[in-house]
This record gives sequence, structure tokens and C-alpha cells, in this order.
Amino acid sequence: MEDRALNSLRIAVIGSGNVATHLSGGLAAAGSEIVCVCSPTLAHARRLADRFAGCHAVDSLASLPLDADLYLISTVDNAVATIAKEMPHVAGLVAHTSGSVPLAALAPASAMTAVIYPLQTFSRKVAVRLDDIPFFTEASTAEAHAFADRVAGLLSPKVYHADSSHRKKLHIAGVLSCNFANYLWDRTSDILNGAGYSFDVVRPLIEATLRKAVEVGPHAAQTGPAMRGDSAVIDSHIASLDPSTAEIYRILTEAIIDSHKKQ
Repeated sequence: MEDRALNSLRIAVIGSGNVATHLSGGLAAAGSEIVCVCSPTLAHARRLADRFAGCHAVDSLASLPLDADLYLISTVDNAVATIAKEMPHVAGLVAHTSGSVPLAALAPASAMTAVIYPLQTFSRKVAVRLDDIPFFTEASTAEAHAFADRVAGLLSPKVYHADSSHRKKLHIAGVLSCNFANYLWDRTSDILNGAGYSFDVVRPLIEATLRKAVEVGPHAAQTGPAMRGDSAVIDSHIASLDPSTAEIYRILTEAIIDSHKKQ
């Protein structure tokens, strides 16, 4: 691993989903060789492997090459520990990309283990700028950590360290700021569509909200009827919503009022 030029790494990818697709593509673009893609569904492995010259698709961990420099496990979180136990013990660096799985889960696979966690949402068919994404690394040894940092550096200049406890907080922050916000946008889209409008009408509002939150901080940026104490508007909104959305509206309204009362 030390003697091989970083941009000519031999990489085996375990997983074929959204994160695996984007990261393997970025590593290949940086000059690394994707030598194998492993997925329980061979057709899925082939779909990703076919993007890279000379890359083999396999559906068994036992078929992984034993001479790769990096084994990148990019799967659903609850599969990582099982994969580490069932894959061959290898000399190369074994890394996962999860925000919530501890580093220790990889110990059965290699003495050289790491986490390379991108704080970003990925969809296979939606382009993303990898060089704008922060990556957070952790590793079992100083040598493994330096190597993980260098791999992450092939994808982005924004490389930081985070142990498993800090990475869990980062993951929670990602769920709150991305997944939960996106669900609210989904409900917003339904309400707008029901009134004959497209979701695009709130795009300037969303963009302005994000810009302001970044510039002055989300607490200072808060506006709306909860901030104004406008109970008539709040009650009218709740009365016009379906029960599940009304409950979300009520809980968030109470949380905003409580948060700003504390200040």
C-alpha cells in the first residue's frame, strides 16, 4: 500500500447503490483502478462494474480479489458488520462509508480499517460535486488514518477527522437537515399540487431561507407565525391540514415557540 502511487490504487467496491456509484466514479476519475464490484445481486454489480474498464462483477464476498489496496464497503448500515465478518481477511485497507456504524465493526476483516464518511445525500442519477462535500475519517492505526485521509483527499479537499461518537452526531445532523427537511418539502409539494401550483413556486423561498440560515445562523433567521405569536393564523392552518400534517405543524410550532422563549 505504501509503495503504490495513490492515484493508481486498486480498489474493490462492496455495494452498488447510490454512495458506491458516486464514490467509485470519483475515485476512478482521480486515476484509481476499480478492479471489482461486489453485490448480492449480480446484475446490480455488473451495472456498476461495466462503467470501469477491466472491472469484474461478483455476487460473493469469497470472490473478492485478495490484492486490492482498498476495500470500500458502501452498503446499507446494517450489512456492514456482517460483511466484515464474512469477507476474506485481507492486508489492504478496509473502509466503510457509514455515518452510524462504529469503526470496530470492521475489525474481523483487516488490521487496517477506516471510515470514510461523506456528509451528503446521494441519488444514483443526480449529479453531485464531490469536491464540495466534507468527508470525515477515522481509522484503526495512524498509518490507516493517513491512508484514509489521502483517499478522501482524492475526492474532496474538505477532509476532517471524526471518531464514531462525533460521526453519530454528524449523522443525526444530516438526518435533521436533509431527510426531515426533504419530507417537509414533500408535504409542501402535495399541498401546492392540490391547489394547482408546482413545487417550483417555493424555490426562491427555500433558497433564501438556506442563504439566511448560513449567513446569520438558523436561530436568528427564524420567522413565521410561531415567532409572531399569531395564534389565529396557526389555528387556521392546523384546521385546514390533514391530521398527520396538522400534528407535525403543531409540534414544530410549539418547538419554535419554546426554543425562542428560552432565549
